[in-house]
Amino acid sequence: MFVWLLVLTIIMGLPLSGFAQFVDKGEYVEVAKGTKLCPNVILAKSKGMLDPENLYWRVTSKARANGTQTVDAFVLESSYDRQSGDTTIKERRDDSYATLFKRDLEHKGMLLMVSPRDGEVQAIVEICKKKK
Repeated sequence: MFVWLLVLTIIMGLPLSGFAQFVDKGEYVEVAKGTKLCPNVILAKSKGMLDPENLYWRVTSKARANGTQTVDAFVLESSYDRQSGDTTIKERRDDSYATLFKRDLEHKGMLLMVSPRDGEVQAIVEICKKKK
């Protein structure tokens, strides 16, 4: 009986483990390709970032041998059409660059995006929350 419970637990747990978005790889973290990361609005505003809710990053590569991953930065821009009176929001790809991810020890569930060149923290990010 105990063996069947153990087997059932393993079978149910394996598919869930495939959805892990952050995997620790020593000092750095590998983020699953396609993950959308947003700045924490409260932290970003306290550090002087303007309109952090209009920015996000999408991870576009798996981790390389040196630990870096490519991310694309996107900016959300709103435009107003005077004739129809409609406001539309479009996403514009801003930049693409390599970065390292580390766990943020001060803020649970968040990651540090670290420059591979000089080790400077570029942003503190988390998985984007669904907007209501």
